[in-house]
Amino acid sequence: MRPVLSCYRSRDARGVASFIAATALSLIFVTGVVPALSHAQPLPQANAQERSAPTLDARDLPAQTLFNQALSMERESPEKAIAKYDEVMQRYGRATPGARQLAARALLNKGGILVERGDIQNAIITYERVERNFGNEKILAIREVLASALVSKAEALYKQDKDNPEKALAAYAQLEQQFGKDDSDFVKRLIDISKWRATEIQVNNKMALSSNK
Repeated sequence: MRPVLSCYRSRDARGVASFIAATALSLIFVTGVVPALSHAQPLPQANAQERSAPTLDARDLPAQTLFNQALSMERESPEKAIAKYDEVMQRYGRATPGARQLAARALLNKGGILVERGDIQNAIITYERVERNFGNEKILAIREVLASALVSKAEALYKQDKDNPEKALAAYAQLEQQFGKDDSDFVKRLIDISKWRATEIQVNNKMALSSNK
């Protein structure tokens, strides 16, 4: 059976796509990073020599089916999609590695829907729930979802209060502290992008303060 990471359209990019799209060209020149994320692309595969990405087996089919149902509902019935994602988390958050990854992604997708609807506070709570439930995971593929949730949380915090970006900057700094040693090209790209984003926020904040004087 195909790996989890290629079974469905990834929403992990949603939380970071809003600023990746705007800064992609600049990143090529500033950091040499060429972001490889889009709404249609899956996360990079984990290094199988170090830690294998969880794969779906027969036990995970119900979780995958439920997740895909939620995914198909996002555009037409976001409320129903959120309910389905909550069900994925409730039923499979403590199951097999493959099902747990789906549960973590379910929360990430839910957070993305909430951001799009302007419900920033509940989106932040949802991203924090990813960390609370999966923060001790050792499986690299699940940790990639964790890292995505932290970046999405940082961006949501900035949307919530652009005049006081300290919490957002702290979340960006936490990414490298918590995931800097992970053997994942995806996480390394997120760290590079987050550093650039944090610098951009600091510059914008200083400019805003100067213009208000």
